Amino acid sequence: MSDFSVYKYQSYKKIKCYNEQVMKKFLFILTIIGLFLYGFFIEPSLLLVKTKDVYLPNLNPKLDGVKIGVVADLHIGTTFVNLEKVDKVIKKVNSYNTDLIFLLGDLDAKSISRHYNEEQIIEKLNKFHAKYGVISILGNHDYEPENIIRDITLKSNVSLLENETKNVQINGVTLRVVGFKDLWHHYLNPGYIIGNDNKTSTIVLAHNPDSFPDVPNFVCLTLSGHTHGGEVCIPVFGSITVPSKYGDKYRKGYIVENGKHLYVSGGVATLSHLRFCNPPEITILTIHPQTEKTKIENTGLKKHIRKSIL
Repeated sequence: MSDFSVYKYQSYKKIKCYNEQVMKKFLFILTIIGLFLYGFFIEPSLLLVKTKDVYLPNLNPKLDGVKIGVVADLHIGTTFVNLEKVDKVIKKVNSYNTDLIFLLGDLDAKSISRHYNEEQIIEKLNKFHAKYGVISILGNHDYEPENIIRDITLKSNVSLLENETKNVQINGVTLRVVGFKDLWHHYLNPGYIIGNDNKTSTIVLAHNPDSFPDVPNFVCLTLSGHTHGGEVCIPVFGSITVPSKYGDKYRKGYIVENGKHLYVSGGVATLSHLRFCNPPEITILTIHPQTEKTKIENTGLKKHIRKSIL
């Protein structure tokens, strides 16, 4: 092979290698842009319905099969949650013909006061329908401006619980529903609020899951929101940030800790304007009495691995 041929061949290899490197960089940049656009525009506008059967300790057998709709963190008026999105949430949860619907806080007083009037939100709340009623609590975004969400809820058909109990009669037995005030705005004593009635099946509504460790052992189930599931979750590594002193521990999903049961909704809205590997959700839970076969003591996180998608 002549010197010219060798030179020509080496030049061809260099050009080919350079083109491959340029293409790899281009595809990498294109992938990053695509992921960003997906997280910014597509995933936050989704709405998943998760259905799950949970087997609970201390649940009266006559409550077997009771179906509960769980809606958290609507943040009405924020990006991706206009009144049309609220209608979509209502339509989806109502379609499951639940026995109860629980609204776990953060309708968002500031956002609602900027974009909508009281009557518009009351009208939406009144569209939620469940056989034995709709019950709500306040979240940390429901206190300022003061009394907006409280007044709206009290004027609607939704029951508001603020460190209070509502007894719901189902199939001839009582289901106690205890609703907490928000942990970031009030000092909470869960044991005192719940009381010592360990004979009646009890569900606790706590906007912030950080209250869960102080909930008495006889409570069947605690339901929370607040975390938005971390909003942005990186597979394997988990969420970038979670508004909880426990980090990813109570980020999202079904958690059993020392025999106590907690479900944390990933919520509907996003405040970072992003969601990734963590789409907006509402949840339909069907509750059953726990048996020896279905008993769970702990779900837990694997050591050194932060769960990302539950």
